Amino acid sequence: MRKISNFGLKLKNLIIQNQFILYLFIFFTAFFVCLWINSFPSFLDPDSFYHLKISKLIAEQGPIFDFPWLQYTVLKEYYIDHHFLYHVLAVPFIEIMGDFAGFKFYTVVLASLFVFLSYIIFKKEKIKWPEVFVLVMLCAPAFLFRISLAKATAFSLILLFFGIYFLFKRKYWLLAIISFFYVWSYGGFLLLLVMALLYALAEAIDQTFINKPLWLKLRNFIKAGRFKVYFFVFIKSLFSFENIKKITAPLAGILAGLIINPYFPQNLKFYWQQIFEIGIINYRGLVNVGGEWYPYPISQLIADSGIAIIFGIVALIFFFIFYKNQNKKSIFFFFSFLFFFVLTLKSKRYVEYFVPHLVFFSAFTFSLILEKVKLGRFLKDFKKENYVIGTVAIFVLIYTVILFPLIMAKDVYITRQTFKGGIGFQLFAGVSGYLKENAAPAEIIMHTDWSDFPMLFYQNDQNYYIMGLDPTFMYKYDPDLYNLFAEITTAQKNDNLHQIIKENFRASYFIVSQSRKSLDFNLQNDGNFIKVYEDNEVKLYKLK
Repeated sequence: MRKISNFGLKLKNLIIQNQFILYLFIFFTAFFVCLWINSFPSFLDPDSFYHLKISKLIAEQGPIFDFPWLQYTVLKEYYIDHHFLYHVLAVPFIEIMGDFAGFKFYTVVLASLFVFLSYIIFKKEKIKWPEVFVLVMLCAPAFLFRISLAKATAFSLILLFFGIYFLFKRKYWLLAIISFFYVWSYGGFLLLLVMALLYALAEAIDQTFINKPLWLKLRNFIKAGRFKVYFFVFIKSLFSFENIKKITAPLAGILAGLIINPYFPQNLKFYWQQIFEIGIINYRGLVNVGGEWYPYPISQLIADSGIAIIFGIVALIFFFIFYKNQNKKSIFFFFSFLFFFVLTLKSKRYVEYFVPHLVFFSAFTFSLILEKVKLGRFLKDFKKENYVIGTVAIFVLIYTVILFPLIMAKDVYITRQTFKGGIGFQLFAGVSGYLKENAAPAEIIMHTDWSDFPMLFYQNDQNYYIMGLDPTFMYKYDPDLYNLFAEITTAQKNDNLHQIIKENFRASYFIVSQSRKSLDFNLQNDGNFIKVYEDNEVKLYKLK
């Protein structure tokens, strides 16, 4: 008996050790993939320079409440740091490792932690083949690209999926707390409330149509009034006390996060503009917004989703075929991935949410089916009944198992290649150095594009600029001034430029990109702009 007991203990320890190895494998696979992607001395997104600079300023002087660096935007009037916790957590990394290395490493750690969190959720939910689904998500090009940007993408996903997990476990106090911190960390905090609503809807559908109460099953024998009975049960389930708690928890956390906030009440106006006017309404027809706000062509979305889209399509088919095997969690992820699919078709930036929800939907759907259908036994029985088709099916499965990892490796490599052409860390360092030495503090610098601001701001915070972060902030400040700026910088206006810029923008210098040949010609032709600096990136003109 003692030998059997010792054997059982050894077996248990071996299983525990193997589980620990799997956890390490998932984390370090994600870590080294994201580190490899981020191994170039550049940022792919201009906003990364802004986030890095804000983290540096917080380390030097504490939270930022005033933002005079964008003179002709609404941010000058009511600025809030809606990524505050994200910026605060970056401080130790840049203090220890330096600006760029620290911020890059911070990005890699956050991305790895989200992948690791996904694996933990799969394990907690007893998902079949969790390692496969995590790697499929990690290697999806669009997702890997977004979480590898030095932005708050992965941080937002971590908070969102913690909230979803607390929803599943009915830990409503923790859900309220994570909702509070979400408000302090990222402008997309309302997504957690949307997830609660979708989960309440999924639970009502599950209780009404999948796990019907006994009296409703008996009532099905009577056809008359059947729809009314189902509708009554659905409404009763939807507005159950449990579902009300699901929705109240994130709502309470969000309201608390908005009110108990160093930026209250200015944050309310800012969030209205950031979430609804920029995120939902979107002024892309009126202003030249960033590429992430434009629609994602569906053919391109399919290509950029990698193997995840194949898993998703197959899971979608099985979801409806085996609908009786589904539960509220798979139904929830069905709704959530459809929700983010629609948003992604509207704006590319939501692909970072679409891919994980698609993979989670696939994982939960397949796992529920595999609980009822044992794949090995199914293939064996199928082969017995039809030897030829069964043998072909087995070979197709083997071919898929070999092919998919090769495709995933190729997708990772291609994603890394896109990071080669990033924005060098020293962009605008030369002209900024000149301005720091020769321009008076707080003098306004005219520049050619809103996307130039983050790099200029990082290199030189002694001077102020025209607009940045999003052109909507300037458009909302003064539409006519925005249009005037656009006409000047695109060389549509070429008369009396010195007087117009002096009177309307109060600028002392004008930074002109070397690619803006027509604008450069207009300034030289005006005669009131003196070139004081030039390098291979820009020319700097001083206004007389």
